[in-house]
Formats: sequence, structure tokens, C-alpha cells
Amino acid sequence: MTEKQETETNEKTKTNEPILQLKRLNYVKIGGKILDSTNAKLDKYISYATERMKTEITSGDVIEHGLNLVFDRDAGFKEWLKQN
Repeated sequence: MTEKQETETNEKTKTNEPILQLKRLNYVKIGGKILDSTNAKLDKYISYATERMKTEITSGDVIEHGLNLVFDRDAGFKEWLKQN
């Protein structure tokens, strides 16, 4: 395989993989409501990630990762956290 083919293969693989990263440590249980349409997408994402990652993925795994993405990418929240 040439370097170009390998790079193209790696790029295709990256786009076909879930961005989900699992960190199973100590958790707390939370409650909340989401829209039916969001829940339908969540169920499909769980199936997708479970299949691709070859391990059981839960709604909590997806919510945990999603919240951490929000916290990491919200510059205003990061600034507010430093002050509080």
C-alpha cells in the first residue's frame, strides 16, 4: 500500500468511527427529560457506537461524553469556572 492510499484509508476510518470516548469511573445518577426525537437519535447512536466499538455503550456513556464536549468547548463557561 502506498503512503497516499494508507492516508486515505486512515482518513476514511476516522470518519467511520464514533467520537465517543469511554471513561468508566465513579458515577452519580441524574434524572432529566429529552425530546422523543433526541431519544430516537440517542438510541441509534448507541447502536452505532456499540457496533463500531465492539463493547456495550449506554446512554450514560454518550451523555457523559457529550457534556464533557460542551464543557471543554464553551469558552465562556471555562472563563466563568476560573472565576468561581
